[in-house]
Amino acid sequence: MAHDTARASASPADHLQAYGGIIIVVALSLLVGATFGSVAGGLARGVVPGDTALIGAIQSAGQFVGFGVVGAGYLAARDDWDLIRFERPTARDALWIVGGFVAVMGVYLGASALMSALGIQSGDSVIAQQGRENPVYFLYLTVVTIVLVGPAEELIFRGVAFGELRRLWGPAPAVVLSSLVFASIHVWSFSGEGAFVSLGMVFLLGSVLALVYEKSGNLLVAALVHGLYNAVQFLVSYAQATGMV
Repeated sequence: MAHDTARASASPADHLQAYGGIIIVVALSLLVGATFGSVAGGLARGVVPGDTALIGAIQSAGQFVGFGVVGAGYLAARDDWDLIRFERPTARDALWIVGGFVAVMGVYLGASALMSALGIQSGDSVIAQQGRENPVYFLYLTVVTIVLVGPAEELIFRGVAFGELRRLWGPAPAVVLSSLVFASIHVWSFSGEGAFVSLGMVFLLGSVLALVYEKSGNLLVAALVHGLYNAVQFLVSYAQATGMV
């Protein structure tokens, strides 16, 4: 299979095709995602004009539908479905989902504890700002992230980006490089002096997700781990915003 080993004699054309493909897919994902999100948000305003939290969640859902369309379109246009590893989940995959979720949460909690001990502040999340104004937004996003965000982002960043880089360089470099790409698109997700610290956290979490994908051999595993991690973050944020904790 094309995804099983790196190309020992990759030509300049292979490198150009891979890097160009990643750039095109990421750029189109942002553009098409923004377009789909805008259309979805506009339609939602005509149906639920007073519920800004639900409108925002529908807009987010539309954005990640756009991501999925671009990712699937790229694979279809190249007729290169072997680039990703996607299988029906098994009992082994269930263990990987649990283990991957524990690993991602462990990295997040460990890094957060270290930052707190060192007095390092993270950036302020744009989503967190929106949710603090209307906490139910976090609950809506909990559903969106499991159903759409996890699968769509994993398709783009672990499926396409990691897959292309793995073919050229092998697993270890692909983990690092694809995680840098993943972190780069979150530049607009954080503000404040600690924004780059938060981007570093995204890079670490992206690396864990890439490792989970590599070891499990199933993109669905990484998608579920990603979605569950985000869902827990949103539920905790909701609890904090409503004074439950």
